[in-house]
Amino acid sequence: MNLCVIIALLANCCLEPDSIIRGIYVNPYQANKSAYWDKIFSMADSGFINAVVVDFKSDYGFLTYASELELPGKINAIKKHFDIATLVENTTKHNLKLIARIVCFRDNYLARHKKFGIKNDSGEIWVDKKNMAWTNPYDKGVQDYLLEITEEIVAQGVNAVAFDYVRFPTDGDVARIRLTKVKGSRVDVIAGFLEKARQEIEAEIGICVFGFSVWHPLRTEGQDIERLGEFVDVLYPMLYPSHFGRNFKNEETESWRNYWIYFDSVSEAFEQLSSAVKVIPFIQGFEYRAKNYGADYVFSQMNGVLSARGDGFIIWNARSDYSICWRALEWARNSIPMRYAQKCRGIHMRAKAR
Repeated sequence: MNLCVIIALLANCCLEPDSIIRGIYVNPYQANKSAYWDKIFSMADSGFINAVVVDFKSDYGFLTYASELELPGKINAIKKHFDIATLVENTTKHNLKLIARIVCFRDNYLARHKKFGIKNDSGEIWVDKKNMAWTNPYDKGVQDYLLEITEEIVAQGVNAVAFDYVRFPTDGDVARIRLTKVKGSRVDVIAGFLEKARQEIEAEIGICVFGFSVWHPLRTEGQDIERLGEFVDVLYPMLYPSHFGRNFKNEETESWRNYWIYFDSVSEAFEQLSSAVKVIPFIQGFEYRAKNYGADYVFSQMNGVLSARGDGFIIWNARSDYSICWRALEWARNSIPMRYAQKCRGIHMRAKAR
């Protein structure tokens, strides 16, 4: 490679530390509170975070903004928690990347309308362990519904979306599921949906996937990241240490186990994806099955992502309570420039050697 080109790349590398995503998840109930946003914006202004993931279509299936689409209104699936224009304006003002989380096929509203829901062997609506209904991913009407919602959100100024529950259900009495309109494998239909989104949606498209999917294709769920990665810009693997068996990356300490789960998983994901796809894992920001939950626990996960040259991370806490996480985010903020300096120095040394 020409030395001038290498030097140009070196300069770009050293100017990009803030492009590493450091985000948090904000649930719709907190998104409705101005005092909560004041805290978030203050942390953004201080450089602790540069992204927020906000529910636009919730875990239950309702829309959290004032949609003008006919079908969500017809099925009473609009529960306004915030104004999109105000949210876009404020996040832009505070240099926060706004990512719209769209829960796809788990939907207690659409699944109970007409024939969109997955049925059981008695012809009734099938529900999972949490008594939640799911829509049938094979149904074109279901896919069109999701794409129309996404298009409406993007048209209002949101430039990044994260599809969650973009899979088939696996919790509950799945043996009783009776799918209709089946054509192709489960991976085929999920890939087909994302391909449509890629063609129709002019925004950054991301998918939230099970952590194990970076290690093994999950055929039952329909998550094969090598295949799905052809149609997305970002992979958001949910690598929570609590969700892996204790023998997975069984290190001497909890912190080292967390580190290696994230380091190895991010590295494995990069091996299966094109260089154009970013890998931004979700970080466990909750204490479930954590022996010593605290700032160290959270940062050990961040450290694994950053060491593997991941494109950033999003902290997940269902209550959107990050009181324990701010210290870890401060450490991450302070460590990123040093990591970039080290990376740039390595590139510089290779350039000199040529």
